[in-house]
Amino acid sequence: MFTNIRYVLITALRDWLFIGLLVGIGFAAGIAAILGSTAFLEEKAMTLAFAAGAARLILMVGLIVFVCFHIRAAFDTKEIDVILSRPISRANLVIAYWLGFALVALLLTLPVIAIIGVIGVESWSGFAGWGLSLILETFLVVALALFSALTLKSAVTSVVGCMGFYVLSRMMAFFVATAQSGLAAAPKFILLKYALVAISTLIPRLDFFAKSEWLIYGFDGPRDWMVFIVQAAIFVPLLLLASIADFKRKQF
Repeated sequence: MFTNIRYVLITALRDWLFIGLLVGIGFAAGIAAILGSTAFLEEKAMTLAFAAGAARLILMVGLIVFVCFHIRAAFDTKEIDVILSRPISRANLVIAYWLGFALVALLLTLPVIAIIGVIGVESWSGFAGWGLSLILETFLVVALALFSALTLKSAVTSVVGCMGFYVLSRMMAFFVATAQSGLAAAPKFILLKYALVAISTLIPRLDFFAKSEWLIYGFDGPRDWMVFIVQAAIFVPLLLLASIADFKRKQF
């Protein structure tokens, strides 16, 4: 297991993942500073919001692409077959891959948190919660990307599918608000309304993770902490179990 984790780290270094993403995030933070300087009011708050949002998006997209292409390359080069020839179970292999990707995600997330801290925050408790939720979000996204890469047969398809699911999870608050508004009161929209509410209860709500407003205004209450911690505790093991179940059915 530790050999597989080490190999994932070596692959990330070989593919220049750390340098590429950190350069992109630094560039986005620079643009955020420029955009924030154009604001008449709350210049620092606008810079924080832009930088945090851009860094979060770049980080998640980079992790999804890396995980999906790494797993598909492992299948194409028969690396999976070689690993399974050793005394390691398929469940342990999936967990080892997730631990390796999660470690890569952690090493990428810590500099992002440091960059946001250097820019300056208005609420340090909100900053601590934002950093923790960003780490947990990367763990969840890595599990989602791993599941997508193991179940779909194309790297491009797995990336697109995973990104589509991520965007849906991030925008679920907008969909739910629309469903609960007066616009959805018409009879023809009743089924759509209940469908959106059902979907919002079944999929992870990533809109509750790493809210930029926490950096400025802090938390509204303990519920903000509990929501993203509980979601990560539920959906990460669930996605790993689904990945293991699908991986065990594959024939090599």
